[in-house]
Amino acid sequence: MFGIGVGDVVAASLAAAGACLVCSIPRDFLAHFLRNFPAWVLRTYGKRSLVTPILTVLVIGRLIALGVNGQIDSAAGQAMVIAAAFLALVAAAALLRFYLSDYRKSR
Repeated sequence: MFGIGVGDVVAASLAAAGACLVCSIPRDFLAHFLRNFPAWVLRTYGKRSLVTPILTVLVIGRLIALGVNGQIDSAAGQAMVIAAAFLALVAAAALLRFYLSDYRKSR
């Protein structure tokens, strides 16, 4: 017998929220983002913000390697999933801050 669990409801609601978020992005935001985001990050967060993309590449690379080897359920795999979620949250916060401060001021 199949049932709908709490995890299924959470996953469906997160997918719906993500789809709504993607559909609500203005058309000219991507061009503004590519043109102004790197300089804005350096002005806002300083030189230490350059470490975040490097760390993201390392975490995603290690996560992919663990997934290919079938070790995603190990302690190291779970730690990499948590690290990837944290870095995604940092990136989402920076994007939201950029949208609210820089992009909306230019309109």
